[in-house]
Amino acid sequence: MGSLLDEKTMVLTQAEIRWAWAIKHAIKDSNDKSSQNDKGDKSRPFLKEVSDYELAHLAMVTHGDVDDALERVEKIQYFKEEYRISDSAEEGMFLLEALQRQQPWFVVNLEYCKEHGHFTQVYDYAKLNPAAVDYPNDWRVWLGGLYYIGMVCHSNLLACREGVVVIGECEGMEYRNFSVELLRRTWYHLVEFSPHIYKEYTWLHTPMVGNLQQSFVNSLMSPTFGDSRILVGCQFTGYEGRLDELFKCPTEEAALARLMDTCFASLTRFRPGTKCPLADFAMVQALPLFMGGVLLATATGRKAGVYTTVCLCQQSHVLKMPS
Repeated sequence: MGSLLDEKTMVLTQAEIRWAWAIKHAIKDSNDKSSQNDKGDKSRPFLKEVSDYELAHLAMVTHGDVDDALERVEKIQYFKEEYRISDSAEEGMFLLEALQRQQPWFVVNLEYCKEHGHFTQVYDYAKLNPAAVDYPNDWRVWLGGLYYIGMVCHSNLLACREGVVVIGECEGMEYRNFSVELLRRTWYHLVEFSPHIYKEYTWLHTPMVGNLQQSFVNSLMSPTFGDSRILVGCQFTGYEGRLDELFKCPTEEAALARLMDTCFASLTRFRPGTKCPLADFAMVQALPLFMGGVLLATATGRKAGVYTTVCLCQQSHVLKMPS
């Protein structure tokens, strides 16, 4: 399948390009109406600029449904304002590390599957501690960490299109690991409108409380993702141990370092510098740069304030864009 960023992972179809353009125009039209409405009776707030990479991602998820896309853009904007999300790689690493401290080993592994072009997320629900999410800053760590996990797992266009595979270890899960409030707020404050495609959702070794949680999560997800997306009570053929044991090797410290390295690499792979807003290094600065259905690769380096962008089209060349 190739690397995280190459000619195979950075391709857009003609339909996706049309959908992205339609969403881009819809955002502009919505903002024009908001600006011209002198009565203050705005049906939708002024929407901040959305990068072309985000437009492409929205296009894949909504299939050009501009109403759906506008609603997602609006809700994501509210989310970022409420939880003070600035879209920077530096902030992303801060919140991901803080999430690991708040919920030790709830996030077991994040990994890109080159063969199939998707990311796999591995969680240990027996390690989930809802009691640790109480005060406003706790919620920022929890939801902000999950938000950046989404960014890590959508760091190329193929991954956006293929969706994510979620695997949850549930052996040892107890009622203290289950919280209706945590699940409900996580859903309505983030997951419901995030541009995610769930390729597969599998829970292993689910006890009764795991089945209860699955039933509740399924009631939230069903209108959007369908009942068949979540599989419970599963096991790996030929392996009877807990899933986390496969990843915490040779030591937990080494496994944690690998996890953080994966996050850092995905958040900074095509964005020079870790202190700059991610939106500044979107895959393309303007949609007209889409050529032949292939998206131009993003900045890979910075020198003297000039970003170097490599074109992955048939006639490869280098474009220079001012910072």
